[in-house]
Amino acid sequence: MGDFSSRGRTVLCKWCNRQLPQERRWFPSQYCNRRHKWRHRLTETVGSILDSV
Repeated sequence: MGDFSSRGRTVLCKWCNRQLPQERRWFPSQYCNRRHKWRHRLTETVGSILDSV
């Protein structure tokens, strides 16, 4: 069936839009590092709080 990473699939980071090569098939990474993951979560939380006020 072939190695999944050899297909050249890439996904954009949700924070900085940098292309990420995907090594995992079932749970692809969505961020290039943990800092971007937490920044995105924080801004989404603050945005939802401000929208509800």
